[in-house]
Amino acid sequence: MNTFNAIAKSLGEVTLIALVLGVGVPVIVATGIRFWAPETVGADGGTATVPANRNAVTNAIAYVLFAVALVIVAAGILYVAKDFISHTFDIQLFGAKPPKK
Repeated sequence: MNTFNAIAKSLGEVTLIALVLGVGVPVIVATGIRFWAPETVGADGGTATVPANRNAVTNAIAYVLFAVALVIVAAGILYVAKDFISHTFDIQLFGAKPPKK
């Protein structure tokens, strides 16, 4: 029964991380795109085909969200390649084991 509990716990952790990263990163990027998109405002207050000027604050928020998504993706790539980086460059990231000498 102990083995079953360990497998269920590990499976739950992997599923949770997959959901957070699989849904979270695209949501961050989509929110950044939404902030980056110019608002379209017509003369009568409705929507128009001519975009209005973008706000500096919304641009800054968009760039921060893009940077966060980029950092998450880069950290994921480094995490997957941690053993290769440890073996090739002798740099231990994310608790990688040092190469045997």
